[in-house]
Amino acid sequence: MTRSRMLTVGGALLIAALLLGVLVVVLPGEATNGFDVAWNRLMAEVRQPWMLTLALVLNRIGGGWMAILLVPGLIVVVLLLMRRWQAAVYTAAAFLVSAALVQLIKEIFGRARPDDMLVASDFGSFPSGHTANAATIAVVLWLVFPRRGVAIIGVIWTVAMALSRTVLSVHWITDTGGGMLVGTSAALLVGAAFGTWASLGLGRPSAATQEPPVSSIRPYRPSDRDAMYEVCVKTAAAGGDATGIFTDDRLWGDIFAVPYVERHPDLAWVVESSDGRTIGYIVSTDDTDAFEQWFRDEWWPRVSDRYPLSGEAEPTRQDKMIGYASRRAPGREPHAAEYPAHLHIDLLPETQGQGLGRQLIETLFAELRRRGVPGLHLGMNPENAGAGAFYERIGMHRLESDPDTTMYGVRFDG
Repeated sequence: MTRSRMLTVGGALLIAALLLGVLVVVLPGEATNGFDVAWNRLMAEVRQPWMLTLALVLNRIGGGWMAILLVPGLIVVVLLLMRRWQAAVYTAAAFLVSAALVQLIKEIFGRARPDDMLVASDFGSFPSGHTANAATIAVVLWLVFPRRGVAIIGVIWTVAMALSRTVLSVHWITDTGGGMLVGTSAALLVGAAFGTWASLGLGRPSAATQEPPVSSIRPYRPSDRDAMYEVCVKTAAAGGDATGIFTDDRLWGDIFAVPYVERHPDLAWVVESSDGRTIGYIVSTDDTDAFEQWFRDEWWPRVSDRYPLSGEAEPTRQDKMIGYASRRAPGREPHAAEYPAHLHIDLLPETQGQGLGRQLIETLFAELRRRGVPGLHLGMNPENAGAGAFYERIGMHRLESDPDTTMYGVRFDG
């Protein structure tokens, strides 16, 4: 979903929530519309003990300090642990805006709650704050983790929360509809402001709403160089954002991305988004030992002055990375003889769910086979379990590895 679409849809939903408030609160005056009364009566008739128990649990989770601090805080903490601090900032902002909009609209309409409500609650029935919070959670998680399963669970969570408010007769059914609209609009409007910066995106559309791919693969161009630095650092922490770990974020790209397009631009492809941004890439060499010699003799001397050692008695993480780059040389990779090619692939989260990783690797493998390269290896962070499972699905197998790096290989002449 593009930023412009998030802005359009989010704005439309907010306007719809206000119009709904006018329709069910302002126009009837002191009266309550028949649909709300009928639904409230139905809930009182079908109410079962298990329904009350579940509704009371959701009442506790979806309101008060748990909804305002605990649940949003847990999501923010998880994102920070994943080194996705931009997404964490977006999440916090979305919840703040959602809560503010709910309170503002409650003040505007000042709707009375049902007389027979089973739990105490604050002023203002329209819109439902619990439902708005649930909708914000659902949409935020959908944008941050663009998976169909996340979307389905989010819909179930939001609908369950909405129904629970009417089971307890603490809201009219139209209050919960207003809450859904407000909570969704808040997440989308804040997403429109933070989307590109926070690497937000949506997964593959369903078959019923299939659209042309939002991203495409093309050969590398020199104009992609700066974007490759950015993609590299935003995926360097076991697939998460490594921004700020080193004093100069370019160090990641100068070791793991840019030298490959300098040496082998014909073995590099990028993912281009629908709005023209470079949001992923694959780079490779067809001869590891020759590449490592070039890296040692030509590339690293050209860029190493950018990265002085810290001088600390105990080497920093950046010192260790600089040391790794300085020690690269032909003959150091034990699998290079049998698997002479190697690759690096990095994709921003917004590319997920489109099959682009597989397409990039299949494109590279086809070119290496055409050149007669017998095999390829790669190394990855052992903490990135998802990447390991992906490599195994595309036919790669585990090679002998050390504790710090998991190695995979594939033969093309088998």
